[in-house]
Amino acid sequence: MDSKTEAVLSWLHDRGRLITDRSTFVEQLAEQLTAAGLPIARITTAVPTLHPQVDTSSVIWNAGEAAAERLWKMLPENYRMRTNSPLHLAYFEGLPSRCRIGPVAEEGEFGVIPDLRQEGFTDYLCLPAPFTDGSIKAMTFATKAEQGFNDGHLALLEAIMPTLAMILENQSLRRTARTLLHTYLGATSGQRVLDGSVRRGDGEIIPSVIWFCDLRGSTTLADTLELDEFLGLLNQYFECMAGAVLDHGGEVLRFIGDAVLAIFPISSAAQRPEVCTTAVTAASDAIARLDALNEERREKGGAAIEFGVGLHLGDVMYGNIGTPDRLEFTVTGAAANEAARVESLCKTLGHRFLLSEAVVAYLAGDWLSLGRHSLRGVGAEVEIFALPGDGG
Repeated sequence: MDSKTEAVLSWLHDRGRLITDRSTFVEQLAEQLTAAGLPIARITTAVPTLHPQVDTSSVIWNAGEAAAERLWKMLPENYRMRTNSPLHLAYFEGLPSRCRIGPVAEEGEFGVIPDLRQEGFTDYLCLPAPFTDGSIKAMTFATKAEQGFNDGHLALLEAIMPTLAMILENQSLRRTARTLLHTYLGATSGQRVLDGSVRRGDGEIIPSVIWFCDLRGSTTLADTLELDEFLGLLNQYFECMAGAVLDHGGEVLRFIGDAVLAIFPISSAAQRPEVCTTAVTAASDAIARLDALNEERREKGGAAIEFGVGLHLGDVMYGNIGTPDRLEFTVTGAAANEAARVESLCKTLGHRFLLSEAVVAYLAGDWLSLGRHSLRGVGAEVEIFALPGDGG
Protein backbone atom coordinates (compact mmCIF):
# COMPACT_ATOMS: atom_id res chain seq x y z
CA MET A 1 0.00 0.00 0.00
CA ASP A 2 1.48 3.35 -1.00
CA SER A 3 1.86 6.33 1.32
CA LYS A 4 -1.01 8.32 -0.24
CA THR A 5 -3.49 5.50 0.34
CA GLU A 6 -2.21 5.10 3.89
CA ALA A 7 -2.69 8.83 4.53
CA VAL A 8 -6.33 8.77 3.36
CA LEU A 9 -7.07 5.62 5.34
CA SER A 10 -5.44 7.11 8.43
CA TRP A 11 -7.74 10.14 8.15
CA LEU A 12 -10.78 7.89 7.65
CA HIS A 13 -9.93 5.77 10.69
CA ASP A 14 -9.21 8.83 12.82
CA ARG A 15 -11.13 12.06 12.22
CA GLY A 16 -13.21 10.99 9.25
CA ARG A 17 -15.19 8.31 11.07
CA LEU A 18 -16.21 10.83 13.74
CA ILE A 19 -18.05 13.08 11.25
CA THR A 20 -21.76 12.33 11.56
CA ASP A 21 -23.04 14.79 8.96
CA ARG A 22 -22.69 13.17 5.56
CA SER A 23 -22.38 16.41 3.58
CA THR A 24 -19.51 17.55 5.80
CA PHE A 25 -17.90 14.14 5.53
CA VAL A 26 -18.02 14.17 1.71
CA GLU A 27 -16.55 17.68 1.56
CA GLN A 28 -13.64 16.70 3.80
CA LEU A 29 -13.14 13.42 1.95
CA ALA A 30 -12.78 15.44 -1.25
CA GLU A 31 -10.09 17.53 0.43
CA GLN A 32 -8.21 14.39 1.46
CA LEU A 33 -8.42 12.84 -2.00
CA THR A 34 -7.26 16.07 -3.62
CA ALA A 35 -4.32 16.24 -1.21
CA ALA A 36 -3.46 12.67 -2.23
CA GLY A 37 -3.21 13.79 -5.86
CA LEU A 38 -6.54 12.60 -7.23
CA PRO A 39 -8.14 15.00 -9.73
CA ILE A 40 -11.54 14.67 -8.03
CA ALA A 41 -14.21 17.02 -9.37
CA ARG A 42 -17.39 15.26 -8.23
CA ILE A 43 -18.42 12.83 -5.49
CA THR A 44 -21.84 11.39 -4.73
CA THR A 45 -23.19 8.98 -2.17
CA ALA A 46 -26.23 6.84 -2.95
CA VAL A 47 -27.82 5.32 0.14
CA PRO A 48 -31.39 3.95 0.11
CA THR A 49 -32.88 4.82 3.48
CA LEU A 50 -35.73 3.86 5.80
CA HIS A 51 -37.99 6.90 5.81
CA PRO A 52 -41.78 7.32 5.43
CA GLN A 53 -41.43 9.84 2.58
CA VAL A 54 -37.95 9.36 1.12
CA ASP A 55 -36.42 6.29 -0.52
CA THR A 56 -32.84 7.42 -1.09
CA SER A 57 -30.55 10.00 0.47
CA SER A 58 -27.80 11.24 -1.81
CA VAL A 59 -25.06 13.78 -1.16
CA ILE A 60 -23.46 15.45 -4.15
CA TRP A 61 -20.25 17.46 -4.08
CA ASN A 62 -18.82 19.35 -7.07
CA ALA A 63 -15.44 21.04 -6.95
CA GLY A 64 -15.77 24.66 -5.87
CA GLU A 65 -19.23 24.12 -4.37
CA ALA A 66 -20.59 23.07 -1.00
CA ALA A 67 -21.89 19.54 -0.73
CA ALA A 68 -25.67 19.27 -0.86
CA GLU A 69 -28.11 16.53 0.06
CA ARG A 70 -30.67 15.27 -2.42
CA LEU A 71 -33.68 13.27 -1.22
CA TRP A 72 -35.31 10.94 -3.72
CA LYS A 73 -38.81 9.54 -3.72
CA MET A 74 -38.83 6.52 -5.98
CA LEU A 75 -41.59 7.53 -8.34
CA PRO A 76 -42.01 5.47 -11.52
CA GLU A 77 -39.84 7.83 -13.56
CA ASN A 78 -37.07 7.60 -10.95
CA TYR A 79 -37.19 3.80 -11.02
CA ARG A 80 -36.78 3.91 -14.80
CA MET A 81 -33.86 6.33 -14.47
CA ARG A 82 -32.12 4.11 -11.89
CA THR A 83 -32.54 1.01 -14.03
CA ASN A 84 -30.33 2.64 -16.68
CA SER A 85 -27.73 3.66 -14.12
CA PRO A 86 -24.48 2.32 -12.64
CA LEU A 87 -26.31 2.38 -9.29
CA HIS A 88 -28.50 -0.48 -10.49
CA LEU A 89 -25.43 -2.66 -11.05
CA ALA A 90 -24.01 -1.67 -7.67
CA TYR A 91 -27.22 -2.15 -5.66
CA PHE A 92 -28.39 -5.41 -7.15
CA GLU A 93 -25.26 -7.11 -8.45
CA GLY A 94 -22.50 -5.57 -6.38
CA LEU A 95 -20.59 -4.59 -9.51
CA PRO A 96 -18.39 -1.53 -10.05
CA SER A 97 -18.75 0.58 -13.19
CA ARG A 98 -16.30 2.83 -14.97
CA CYS A 99 -17.23 5.08 -17.86
CA ARG A 100 -14.65 6.96 -19.91
CA ILE A 101 -16.55 9.95 -21.25
CA GLY A 102 -15.60 11.06 -24.72
CA PRO A 103 -16.94 13.99 -26.71
CA VAL A 104 -19.32 11.81 -28.73
CA ALA A 105 -22.27 9.92 -27.29
CA GLU A 106 -22.07 6.14 -27.42
CA GLU A 107 -24.89 3.69 -27.96
CA GLY A 108 -26.18 2.14 -24.73
CA GLU A 109 -24.41 4.52 -22.36
CA PHE A 110 -25.88 5.13 -18.93
CA GLY A 111 -28.46 7.88 -18.55
CA VAL A 112 -26.21 10.01 -16.35
CA ILE A 113 -23.39 10.20 -18.91
CA PRO A 114 -24.84 12.83 -21.30
CA ASP A 115 -25.22 15.30 -18.41
CA LEU A 116 -21.67 14.59 -17.20
CA ARG A 117 -20.34 15.03 -20.74
CA GLN A 118 -22.07 18.40 -21.04
CA GLU A 119 -20.49 19.51 -17.75
CA GLY A 120 -17.02 18.58 -18.97
CA PHE A 121 -16.38 15.35 -17.06
CA THR A 122 -14.06 12.81 -18.67
CA ASP A 123 -14.13 9.79 -16.35
CA TYR A 124 -16.76 8.38 -14.00
CA LEU A 125 -16.46 5.59 -11.45
CA CYS A 126 -19.24 3.94 -9.42
CA LEU A 127 -18.11 1.63 -6.61
CA PRO A 128 -20.35 -0.61 -4.48
CA ALA A 129 -20.39 -0.08 -0.71
CA PRO A 130 -21.51 -3.32 1.00
CA PHE A 131 -23.26 -2.93 4.37
CA THR A 132 -23.24 -5.56 7.11
CA ASP A 133 -26.97 -6.30 6.64
CA GLY A 134 -26.23 -7.67 3.16
CA SER A 135 -27.49 -4.61 1.29
CA ILE A 136 -25.24 -2.69 -1.07
CA LYS A 137 -25.05 1.08 -1.38
CA ALA A 138 -22.69 3.05 -3.63
CA MET A 139 -20.37 6.02 -4.08
CA THR A 140 -19.41 7.66 -7.35
CA PHE A 141 -16.34 9.66 -8.29
CA ALA A 142 -15.77 11.75 -11.40
CA THR A 143 -13.00 13.90 -12.85
CA LYS A 144 -12.56 16.51 -15.55
CA ALA A 145 -8.88 15.71 -16.02
CA GLU A 146 -8.06 15.19 -19.69
CA GLN A 147 -6.61 11.72 -19.13
CA GLY A 148 -9.21 10.70 -16.55
CA PHE A 149 -8.26 8.56 -13.57
CA ASN A 150 -5.02 6.59 -13.82
CA ASP A 151 -4.36 3.14 -12.35
CA GLY A 152 -3.01 4.62 -9.11
CA HIS A 153 -6.14 6.72 -8.62
CA LEU A 154 -8.38 3.70 -9.19
CA ALA A 155 -6.34 1.54 -6.82
CA LEU A 156 -6.59 4.14 -4.05
CA LEU A 157 -10.35 4.51 -4.41
CA GLU A 158 -10.87 0.75 -4.41
CA ALA A 159 -8.62 0.37 -1.36
CA ILE A 160 -10.59 2.86 0.74
CA MET A 161 -14.09 1.63 -0.21
CA PRO A 162 -14.43 -0.93 2.63
CA THR A 163 -13.70 1.83 5.15
CA LEU A 164 -15.99 4.28 3.34
CA ALA A 165 -18.76 1.65 3.42
CA MET A 166 -18.31 1.22 7.18
CA ILE A 167 -18.53 4.98 7.78
CA LEU A 168 -21.56 5.36 5.50
CA GLU A 169 -23.29 2.53 7.36
CA ASN A 170 -22.62 4.08 10.76
CA GLN A 171 -23.97 7.42 9.52
CA SER A 172 -27.00 5.65 8.04
CA LEU A 173 -27.79 3.73 11.22
CA ARG A 174 -27.73 6.92 13.28
CA ARG A 175 -29.85 8.73 10.74
CA THR A 176 -32.34 5.86 10.56
CA ALA A 177 -32.64 5.79 14.34
CA ARG A 178 -33.22 9.56 14.41
CA THR A 179 -35.75 9.39 11.56
CA LEU A 180 -37.75 6.58 13.15
CA LEU A 181 -37.74 8.22 16.57
CA HIS A 182 -38.76 11.58 15.10
CA THR A 183 -41.47 9.90 13.00
CA TYR A 184 -42.99 7.81 15.79
CA LEU A 185 -42.27 9.99 18.83
CA GLY A 186 -41.96 13.51 17.39
CA ALA A 187 -38.84 15.61 16.88
CA THR A 188 -38.37 16.77 20.47
CA SER A 189 -39.30 13.49 22.16
CA GLY A 190 -37.24 11.53 19.65
CA GLN A 191 -34.18 13.68 20.26
CA ARG A 192 -34.57 13.30 24.02
CA VAL A 193 -34.55 9.52 23.64
CA LEU A 194 -31.48 9.70 21.38
CA ASP A 195 -29.79 11.89 23.98
CA GLY A 196 -30.27 9.19 26.61
CA SER A 197 -33.65 9.78 28.26
CA VAL A 198 -34.63 6.09 28.11
CA ARG A 199 -35.30 5.02 31.70
CA ARG A 200 -38.77 4.71 33.14
CA GLY A 201 -39.47 7.83 35.15
CA ASP A 202 -37.03 10.02 33.22
CA GLY A 203 -38.74 13.32 32.50
CA GLU A 204 -39.54 16.82 33.64
CA ILE A 205 -42.49 19.01 34.44
CA ILE A 206 -43.07 21.65 31.77
CA PRO A 207 -45.80 24.27 31.28
CA SER A 208 -47.53 23.85 27.93
CA VAL A 209 -50.58 24.62 25.90
CA ILE A 210 -52.13 21.19 25.49
CA TRP A 211 -54.00 20.39 22.28
CA PHE A 212 -56.57 17.62 22.04
CA CYS A 213 -58.69 17.01 18.97
CA ASP A 214 -61.09 14.22 18.12
CA LEU A 215 -62.92 12.94 15.06
CA ARG A 216 -66.70 12.86 15.36
CA GLY A 217 -68.71 9.79 14.35
CA SER A 218 -65.67 7.60 13.76
CA THR A 219 -67.49 4.40 14.79
CA THR A 220 -70.18 4.98 12.18
CA LEU A 221 -67.57 5.87 9.57
CA ALA A 222 -65.58 2.72 10.33
CA ASP A 223 -68.73 0.60 10.01
CA THR A 224 -69.95 2.15 6.74
CA LEU A 225 -66.70 2.71 4.83
CA GLU A 226 -64.34 0.17 3.31
CA LEU A 227 -61.19 -0.20 5.39
CA ASP A 228 -58.89 1.51 2.89
CA GLU A 229 -61.39 4.36 2.46
CA PHE A 230 -61.66 4.83 6.23
CA LEU A 231 -57.87 4.80 6.64
CA GLY A 232 -57.61 7.34 3.83
CA LEU A 233 -60.12 9.58 5.60
CA LEU A 234 -58.21 9.24 8.87
CA ASN A 235 -54.93 10.19 7.22
CA GLN A 236 -56.54 13.23 5.56
CA TYR A 237 -57.94 14.30 8.92
CA PHE A 238 -54.62 13.78 10.70
CA GLU A 239 -52.75 15.63 7.96
CA CYS A 240 -54.97 18.67 8.47
CA MET A 241 -54.90 18.58 12.26
CA ALA A 242 -51.43 17.31 13.12
CA GLY A 243 -49.98 19.04 10.07
CA ALA A 244 -51.13 22.40 11.40
CA VAL A 245 -49.65 21.64 14.83
CA LEU A 246 -46.26 20.75 13.33
CA ASP A 247 -46.25 23.68 10.91
CA HIS A 248 -46.71 26.07 13.83
CA GLY A 249 -43.98 24.57 15.99
CA GLY A 250 -46.04 22.24 18.17
CA GLU A 251 -45.12 18.69 19.11
CA VAL A 252 -47.50 15.85 18.19
CA LEU A 253 -47.17 13.28 20.96
CA ARG A 254 -49.76 10.64 20.27
CA PHE A 255 -52.40 9.48 17.83
CA ILE A 256 -55.00 7.90 20.12
CA GLY A 257 -57.35 6.09 17.80
CA ASP A 258 -58.88 9.02 15.93
CA ALA A 259 -57.67 11.66 18.41
CA VAL A 260 -54.47 13.73 18.50
CA LEU A 261 -52.61 14.79 21.64
CA ALA A 262 -50.08 17.59 21.13
CA ILE A 263 -48.32 20.29 23.10
CA PHE A 264 -46.87 23.74 22.57
CA PRO A 265 -44.17 23.91 25.28
CA ILE A 266 -43.60 27.17 27.18
CA SER A 267 -40.00 27.82 28.19
CA SER A 268 -40.63 30.93 30.33
CA ALA A 269 -43.51 32.88 31.85
CA ALA A 270 -42.90 35.72 29.41
CA GLN A 271 -43.58 33.32 26.53
CA ARG A 272 -47.10 32.42 27.61
CA PRO A 273 -48.97 35.03 25.51
CA GLU A 274 -46.90 34.16 22.43
CA VAL A 275 -47.31 30.40 22.77
CA CYS A 276 -51.04 30.62 23.53
CA THR A 277 -51.49 32.80 20.44
CA THR A 278 -49.46 30.35 18.34
CA ALA A 279 -51.59 27.41 19.50
CA VAL A 280 -54.77 29.32 18.60
CA THR A 281 -53.30 30.17 15.18
CA ALA A 282 -52.53 26.49 14.64
CA ALA A 283 -56.09 25.54 15.57
CA SER A 284 -57.51 28.15 13.18
CA ASP A 285 -55.22 26.83 10.46
CA ALA A 286 -56.33 23.25 11.12
CA ILE A 287 -59.99 24.25 10.91
CA ALA A 288 -59.38 26.09 7.64
CA ARG A 289 -57.65 23.00 6.22
CA LEU A 290 -60.55 20.78 7.29
CA ASP A 291 -63.06 23.21 5.79
CA ALA A 292 -61.19 23.10 2.46
CA LEU A 293 -60.98 19.30 2.61
CA ASN A 294 -64.67 19.01 3.41
CA GLU A 295 -65.53 21.20 0.43
CA GLU A 296 -63.58 18.80 -1.79
CA ARG A 297 -65.31 15.82 -0.20
CA ARG A 298 -68.75 17.34 -0.75
CA GLU A 299 -67.97 18.01 -4.41
CA LYS A 300 -67.14 14.30 -4.78
CA GLY A 301 -70.27 13.22 -2.95
CA GLY A 302 -68.51 12.35 0.31
CA ALA A 303 -69.56 13.16 3.83
CA ALA A 304 -67.96 16.04 5.71
CA ILE A 305 -65.44 15.26 8.44
CA GLU A 306 -66.74 16.48 11.79
CA PHE A 307 -64.31 17.21 14.61
CA GLY A 308 -63.59 19.08 17.81
CA VAL A 309 -60.46 20.87 19.08
CA GLY A 310 -59.78 21.78 22.69
CA LEU A 311 -56.93 23.87 24.15
CA HIS A 312 -55.89 24.07 27.77
CA LEU A 313 -52.84 25.43 29.59
CA GLY A 314 -51.08 23.82 32.50
CA ASP A 315 -48.10 21.86 33.77
CA VAL A 316 -47.56 18.37 32.41
CA MET A 317 -45.08 15.61 33.19
CA TYR A 318 -43.08 15.09 30.01
CA GLY A 319 -41.21 11.81 30.08
CA ASN A 320 -41.14 8.00 30.05
CA ILE A 321 -43.99 5.89 31.39
CA GLY A 322 -44.82 2.23 30.99
CA THR A 323 -43.24 -1.09 31.93
CA PRO A 324 -39.48 -1.62 32.22
CA ASP A 325 -39.46 -3.27 28.78
CA ARG A 326 -42.10 -1.18 26.98
CA LEU A 327 -41.99 2.58 27.42
CA GLU A 328 -43.79 5.53 25.88
CA PHE A 329 -42.45 9.09 25.86
CA THR A 330 -45.48 11.31 26.33
CA VAL A 331 -47.17 13.81 28.66
CA THR A 332 -49.20 12.90 31.70
CA GLY A 333 -50.92 14.85 34.42
CA ALA A 334 -54.16 16.58 35.23
CA ALA A 335 -53.69 19.31 32.60
CA ALA A 336 -53.51 16.75 29.78
CA ASN A 337 -56.73 15.11 30.99
CA GLU A 338 -58.40 18.52 31.31
CA ALA A 339 -57.55 19.35 27.67
CA ALA A 340 -59.39 16.21 26.60
CA ARG A 341 -62.34 17.17 28.79
CA VAL A 342 -62.45 20.65 27.22
CA GLU A 343 -62.56 19.10 23.74
CA SER A 344 -65.33 16.71 24.81
CA LEU A 345 -67.58 19.75 25.40
CA CYS A 346 -67.40 20.71 21.69
CA LYS A 347 -70.32 18.48 20.76
CA THR A 348 -72.37 19.43 23.84
CA LEU A 349 -71.88 23.18 23.37
CA GLY A 350 -72.13 23.17 19.57
CA HIS A 351 -68.67 24.53 18.75
CA ARG A 352 -65.74 23.01 16.87
CA PHE A 353 -63.06 24.87 18.83
CA LEU A 354 -63.06 25.48 22.58
CA LEU A 355 -60.51 27.01 24.96
CA SER A 356 -60.23 27.02 28.70
CA GLU A 357 -59.99 30.23 30.70
CA ALA A 358 -56.33 29.40 31.39
CA VAL A 359 -55.52 29.91 27.68
CA VAL A 360 -57.83 32.88 27.05
CA ALA A 361 -56.20 34.76 29.94
CA TYR A 362 -53.14 35.26 27.71
CA LEU A 363 -54.97 36.07 24.47
CA ALA A 364 -55.93 39.36 22.89
CA GLY A 365 -59.23 39.90 21.11
CA ASP A 366 -62.83 39.07 21.87
CA TRP A 367 -63.71 35.53 22.89
CA LEU A 368 -67.21 34.23 23.43
CA SER A 369 -67.74 32.95 26.98
CA LEU A 370 -69.91 29.84 27.13
CA GLY A 371 -70.08 29.94 30.91
CA ARG A 372 -68.55 27.76 33.58
CA HIS A 373 -68.71 24.01 33.15
CA SER A 374 -67.76 20.96 35.10
CA LEU A 375 -65.03 18.84 33.59
CA ARG A 376 -65.25 15.17 34.46
CA GLY A 377 -62.68 14.39 37.13
CA VAL A 378 -61.96 18.06 37.83
CA GLY A 379 -63.21 19.57 41.10
CA ALA A 380 -63.79 23.23 40.21
CA GLU A 381 -65.83 24.42 37.26
CA VAL A 382 -63.86 25.94 34.37
CA GLU A 383 -64.96 28.84 32.16
CA ILE A 384 -65.03 27.75 28.53
CA PHE A 385 -64.60 30.08 25.56
CA ALA A 386 -65.21 29.84 21.82
CA LEU A 387 -64.39 31.90 18.78
CA PRO A 388 -67.45 34.05 17.95
CA GLY A 389 -69.23 32.72 14.89
CA ASP A 390 -67.60 29.27 15.00
CA GLY A 391 -70.67 27.26 15.86
CA GLY A 392 -70.20 23.66 14.78
